[in-house]
Amino acid sequence: MLTLLVTSVAGNADAQFWKKKSKRHSHKHKHEENKDQKDESNSEPVKEEKTNKKEKKKKEKQDRKKKKQERKAKKKQGKQTKEKDVKQVSVKKNAPEKESVAVVVKKDKKGHTPKKSSYRVDVLAPLYLDELVKEGAATFKDKIPDKALPGVAFYAGINIAADSLKKEGFNIDIYVHDVTSFLESPERLTTLGGLDSSDLIIGAVQPADISMLAGFAKKNSINFISTMSASDGGVHDNLYFTMMQPSLKTHCEWIIDDITRKFPKQKVSLVYQTKGDMENTAYNAITDAPADNIHFKYLACNTLPKRANFDLVVDVNKPNVMIISVIDIEFADSILHRLSREYPATHFEIYGMPSWISIPDLRKEGVFPNLTINITTPFTIDPNTTTGQYVKHMYKQNYSGKISESVFRGYETMFWYASLLKKYGTHFNDKYGENSVPAPFNQFDIQAAQDRSGHTLYYENKHIFLSTYEGGKYKAK
Repeated sequence: MLTLLVTSVAGNADAQFWKKKSKRHSHKHKHEENKDQKDESNSEPVKEEKTNKKEKKKKEKQDRKKKKQERKAKKKQGKQTKEKDVKQVSVKKNAPEKESVAVVVKKDKKGHTPKKSSYRVDVLAPLYLDELVKEGAATFKDKIPDKALPGVAFYAGINIAADSLKKEGFNIDIYVHDVTSFLESPERLTTLGGLDSSDLIIGAVQPADISMLAGFAKKNSINFISTMSASDGGVHDNLYFTMMQPSLKTHCEWIIDDITRKFPKQKVSLVYQTKGDMENTAYNAITDAPADNIHFKYLACNTLPKRANFDLVVDVNKPNVMIISVIDIEFADSILHRLSREYPATHFEIYGMPSWISIPDLRKEGVFPNLTINITTPFTIDPNTTTGQYVKHMYKQNYSGKISESVFRGYETMFWYASLLKKYGTHFNDKYGENSVPAPFNQFDIQAAQDRSGHTLYYENKHIFLSTYEGGKYKAK
């Protein structure tokens, strides 16, 4: 069952608009009644009427002065604590409602803030609640629709982390925003004050929303953490923006470094596409990476290569090292099948793209008997650790369905960044390199990303894991 609690600035604004409109209408109506009464009763002395008007004007002037003073006092007192355009979501059954008061601390001239007794964290995730919940009841029968699963699972992890943090004495208010709702869109949140009191913004958002949120974060000196997207949204010169997902460029540079160490001075086949932005990014990152002892043999493959095409870059007399910088998993799967089938006696050491982790055939025994397929991934989750077992237990206790990686990701992101807030305060960026606060599952390596000229762009997680598959089985390395 999904329960939705909404506090909307837009809703309040509409109510105030109609209230003011109603007052204006009532005032006009009363004025017309007085006019009618005046016409019907000519017995009232003119002097008395003038006196009444004089007193009325005096009273109106006093009222205006009083209201002006009240507005000034209210503005001064409530500037930082006004109601936000916030939607709080609870997936827990029978979860109690909780009022949360945001605390705002003044920054000094350098933008630094001291440690606080309480922090506010805003989480943005695609929950599709407007579609999943109608009139307080779920619209789906057996299971949540696929498009909503990652966001709902991420939120479940956030919620489990909140329970853990509470048990450990953390004082953190967590606001969850459904970015698929019009009232909760990143544009409205950043323009209507929904995030003004935030100490940290965690966003499982689309690439199109990253630039806007990062710009808001920089302007307001609030850290914004992008958790799910590997896109930087064109952000630059912004150290309030952190990418937890390593960029495709970082993945490709890591591949070149790994090949340089494991296969020095060996010729490497590069099978690439040229018809998409991501493909061009991968090609440029691979060919621009510093690797003096790697020599490439190139094969463009905007269509599926035939045996004659592969012969240009394959040496049947020895094992071949090959990078296939194809993002599309169906097309990549077709290339792997053709390679395996056309060269059954030749072994290939394949390096693929991060998207390949979703190729089902990698886990089917005997499908690619002569291929060792290496895939770079940004995270690895061991559910058998003490923390992993705890997250699984809490998920089973409070939610239905099979637990997914997004649950662990939500838990880890919330728990780790809450720990950074507690130890270093709101501006923990310059403490990333200390690594003194361990994350529950991964060892993040947050560094300042730079462009070709060495100019700092933003912070990015540079830590990469290698997942290797042979003959349909995962091979630990």
